[in-house]
Amino acid sequence: MGPQQKFAQYVDWLQSGDPSVECRSLSYVLGNLASLESADALVLTGGHDVDPNLYGGDVGHPTLVERDRQRDDFELQALAHALALGMPVLGICRGLQLANVHFGGSLIIDIETAGYPTHRRIGDREGMHDISIEQNSLLRLKTSSESAEVNSSHHQAVLEPGSGLKVTARATDGIIEALELDQSLKNQFFLLVQWH
Repeated sequence: MGPQQKFAQYVDWLQSGDPSVECRSLSYVLGNLASLESADALVLTGGHDVDPNLYGGDVGHPTLVERDRQRDDFELQALAHALALGMPVLGICRGLQLANVHFGGSLIIDIETAGYPTHRRIGDREGMHDISIEQNSLLRLKTSSESAEVNSSHHQAVLEPGSGLKVTARATDGIIEALELDQSLKNQFFLLVQWH
């Protein structure tokens, strides 16, 4: 649901870890939610702002950028289906935000006006910042790191984590950078990260 070059970037990232990975685009435009049945995992990618109507946010906030409610609804359906199937899920940036809303969480509509430093790209330079990673988290297990420097290109973030989610990484300014399923709900790979 964006420029084809952005989708190609996700494919490149995923295939850099395993060149045999086959990536298929799911979207309401293609009307292909049923093809999720034959997939091995779901990746929720970055993109436009999540519709604030979905989490009780300020729909008239001046910093809201393009929204696509059809995309929101389609991806919420895909996520619910993936969770019901016990399918591995990776959410990236908007994917983290949308999944948080799925679990009943809310978002900071604009982190700069909420008093946090910018997490956006500055001109051609990608924003970078440090994060700290919680012990006993999937993220810590997979990265073997207690801290990292990550890229940053967003103006929205998690305000309140959804029910059943736990915070597993934060930026030094306190912004939530990763969420996972609560221990009691863990029965599948489920990781949400704010960076790309």
